[in-house]
Amino acid sequence: MVKEISLSNFKCFGHLELSCAPLTLLCGLNGMGKSSVIQALLALRQSFRAGRLQEGHLLLDGSLINLGTSTDVLFEDADTEVISLGISIGELPDRWQQSFSYVRDVELLDATGPRPEISNSLCLRPPLGGRVAYVEAERIGPRSLYKQSHILAQVGDFGNRGELVWNLVHERQDDRLPADDLRCENLARPRLLDAIDYWLQAVSPGVHLRLEAIRDADAIVAGFTFDRSGDVGTRRYRATNVGFGLSYVLPVLLGMLSRDGTLVLIENPEAHLHPRGQTRLAELAVRAARSGVQLLIETHSDHFIDGVRIAVRQGMISPNDILIHYFERKDIETVVSSPTIDGNGRLSHWPAGFFDQHEENLVKLLV
Repeated sequence: MVKEISLSNFKCFGHLELSCAPLTLLCGLNGMGKSSVIQALLALRQSFRAGRLQEGHLLLDGSLINLGTSTDVLFEDADTEVISLGISIGELPDRWQQSFSYVRDVELLDATGPRPEISNSLCLRPPLGGRVAYVEAERIGPRSLYKQSHILAQVGDFGNRGELVWNLVHERQDDRLPADDLRCENLARPRLLDAIDYWLQAVSPGVHLRLEAIRDADAIVAGFTFDRSGDVGTRRYRATNVGFGLSYVLPVLLGMLSRDGTLVLIENPEAHLHPRGQTRLAELAVRAARSGVQLLIETHSDHFIDGVRIAVRQGMISPNDILIHYFERKDIETVVSSPTIDGNGRLSHWPAGFFDQHEENLVKLLV
């Protein structure tokens, strides 16, 4: 598990030491640097997977993320033209950290100073090795057809934008989840498709996923049916006739249903969802964290935050397994404050601007 992320002179951070837990939530106004933390991890991973990090290089433009050039990632008020990224992994004795020299407008940064060894243990663990699932904020919406690939499904790839979600669910729908998995405790048959269908209904009651393969076209036709208790079920509707919310949440569900030991990075899981769905999605995130998945989630949703707090109050997860970080600007640098949660789901303090807009709106309505 990633225990700490350290950044120096990286984008909006002069210096940052960010602790991580099984479930870590990144909150704050737009443009405050939440995504930059995730991007730093992805830059390290893509550099490692390309063999560049082992050679002492940081790859800014790669298969996972495109950060532009060194000019785009150097902190605006840096006192030295050196960018540093570091990670601390639980159970490993030392923190790995490397500095990279700034050369204007290049996409590959060279290490400066001594190069720390990347141990075999570190190579096998996220974020460098091991299993990492990344769900971008800009995801694939409803489509008439989705790509089909047996090979990509076998390696568990559902695409950073969710473009291969339908393929993976169709190809691996009968995969069994552990019978004692907290994410499946209400399921008689804990198959992947059953788990997806269960949590899809939790997010939007009455919804069922329906898939059909067109082998000759290497494509998947996706759709949804709807039913409620006591009602007649509907025919299948095309995904393009249902709206964005259900298609957008599918990669989030798959990420949260990842195998234990996976690092899951999610941007805006709440996108296009009703508040009830956002709250239930937080419950799945909590259950995933309890099942051995580490989640780093960027969210703007007070309903999602409330769902996590409710789970703590109900004893579903220990407050020690959750960290909330609030990002805000002080002049040109981003600083982070971290309110804690007690056993009743109450926060230790509410930083100014931290999900307080509802109260401010009520004051204006009541005046």
